[in-house]
Amino acid sequence: MTLPQIQIARAHWLLGALFLAIILEEYLPLLTRDGRRARSRSTLVPWALMVGGAGVWATCVFADILHDMLIHFLWGDLLFAGGALELVRRRGVYDRPWLDGVMPFVFVGCGLLFLVHERLDPSGQGAHWHLAMALLLIAAGTLEFIRVGCAERR
Repeated sequence: MTLPQIQIARAHWLLGALFLAIILEEYLPLLTRDGRRARSRSTLVPWALMVGGAGVWATCVFADILHDMLIHFLWGDLLFAGGALELVRRRGVYDRPWLDGVMPFVFVGCGLLFLVHERLDPSGQGAHWHLAMALLLIAAGTLEFIRVGCAERR
């Protein structure tokens, strides 16, 4: 069973909206009274990553091309693992310094998978969308890696 192009486009819009909501919720400045950035403890972002991962895994069922199946399977793994690690960090269950790099790693990883997806099918209908998402996610992840690195040095 293959899906019509309009349903595929809707799935891409949903994934894009998910990443936009995560970036806005996570990275809009939450300042404390003394002017420092507050650390988010909301579990919305980790759960959104895990739900998004499950949705991307579901795409493997409807994909009719092997590279689409592989890319979406890796996306699902990355999103689900990132969401689970971020959830335990925010709940305080598992506190390790390297957990601060999980979200930037997920963003850069998803951006790289978007690039691979776009390179495998450069004439596809969503090629420009994949390229835009790739560049935005890689930029967001890289900037967050820099911020996390600078915060550790203080």
